[in-house]
Amino acid sequence: MRLKDYFIFFRWKNLLLIILIQLMIKYVLFQKFELSTSLDNLHFILLILATLFIAIAGYIINDVQDIEADKINKPSKVFVGKKIPIAKANNLFIAINSVGLLLGFYLSIYIDKNSFFIIFILVSFLLYRYAIDLKKRLIIGNITVACIVFLSIMIVGFFDIVPVTNNYNKSIQFHVFKILLIISGFAFMLTLLREIIKDLEDKKGDQKINAKTMPIVFGDKKTKHILVFLNIIPLIGISYIIYSLYKINLYTSLYLIIFVSLPLLYFMFKTTQSKTKKDFQKTSNLLKFIMLLGILSIFTL
Repeated sequence: MRLKDYFIFFRWKNLLLIILIQLMIKYVLFQKFELSTSLDNLHFILLILATLFIAIAGYIINDVQDIEADKINKPSKVFVGKKIPIAKANNLFIAINSVGLLLGFYLSIYIDKNSFFIIFILVSFLLYRYAIDLKKRLIIGNITVACIVFLSIMIVGFFDIVPVTNNYNKSIQFHVFKILLIISGFAFMLTLLREIIKDLEDKKGDQKINAKTMPIVFGDKKTKHILVFLNIIPLIGISYIIYSLYKINLYTSLYLIIFVSLPLLYFMFKTTQSKTKKDFQKTSNLLKFIMLLGILSIFTL
C-alpha cells in the first residue's frame, strides 16, 4: 500500500483528534490550574503513542473482521484482502497492539502504579471483542466504543495527576480530575450518539453480517427517536454547567451556549431530517465537530 493508504487505513483523522484532546488536557487544562504532574514531555509523548498504537490495532482488527460489511458500506475504503493481505493485516495488528501494550506497561512502572496497566489491557481487549462480536449486539457495541473513548481521555488523568496527588494538593488535583470526568462523560455521550448514527449509515452492510444494531432491530424511525432522546442527556448536563458557571465565568457559559448547546439542538433537527447514507455521514461528522468544540471550552476556563 502507498503511504496515503496507510493514513486512511489507520483513520488518521480520528488519531489526530485523540492527539489534540490529550495535548489540550496536559498543556492547557493542567497548566491553567498549575497541577502537579508525573509525566515529563517525553513520557507524555509515550502515553500518546501507546494510546494511538492500541487505537490503530483496534481499527486494523475491525477491518479484518468487517470485510464483507465494508464491501457494501464503504467499498472504496476496503483495504484488507485488496491492498493488504489478511495474514499481513493480522500480523500488523499483533505487532502494533504489542508495542502499545509494552509502552503502557513501561509507563505503569515509571509512575510506580503497576496496576494502571490494566487500563491498556482493558482497552485492547474491548477493541478486540468489539471487532469480533460486540459490534453485532444491540446497544452493547455502541456503549463499548463510547467507553473506549472515555478511557482514552481519562487515561491522561490516571497517569499524569493521580500518581502525584497527596494531602497537600489533593483539593486542586481532585477538582481538575472532576473537570476531566465531565469532559470524558461528554465525549462518551457524543460517541454513543455517533455510533448509533453510524449504524444507520451502515445498515445494509450490517444486515449482511447478521448484526443486531438499533436500525435493524427497531427500524430507522424509532432509532432516530432514541437519538433525539439520548441527545437530551448532554443538553441537560451542559445546561447545568452553564447555570453553575454564568456568575463566575460568563465567557465559558456563553461559549457553551453558542458552540455546544445550539449545535446539539441543530443535531437533533438534522437527525429527524436525515434519510440517506450521505445525510447520516454529515450528521456523524457534525457530532465529531461538536465534540471538538466542547473540549475546546478548556481554553475559556
